[in-house]
Amino acid sequence: MITNTGLEYIAKNTCGLSSNAFIYFATGAGSTDESADDTALASENTLYGSARKIATCTFSSPSTAIWTATFAFTGDVTVREYGIFDDGGHLLARKVLSENQYFHDTGAGTFTYMIPFARVVA
Repeated sequence: MITNTGLEYIAKNTCGLSSNAFIYFATGAGSTDESADDTALASENTLYGSARKIATCTFSSPSTAIWTATFAFTGDVTVREYGIFDDGGHLLARKVLSENQYFHDTGAGTFTYMIPFARVVA
């Protein structure tokens, strides 16, 4: 779900009022429902190789942004949510998975977030 803050910063970036690119991917263990009012993950992971990192960002025509990040975990990590952030810490979007994903020492997890942008006729 794209957050209210995400929409704000998309507009600010478009107008040149912000230059913070949404390039950071974070995972978390929180399971609370996604909300447009989210400003952070419910419980962001920070240990065992799970800290926020720069994602590989790609574009798919005609208008889809895609973020992919691989985390090399060095201990037990639970992932139930993930999100996209800019370098100012603003949350663009958050996704909550239907169930926990468990990773153990020497495990790796690759996560992808896609946002298709569409024209809305008012």
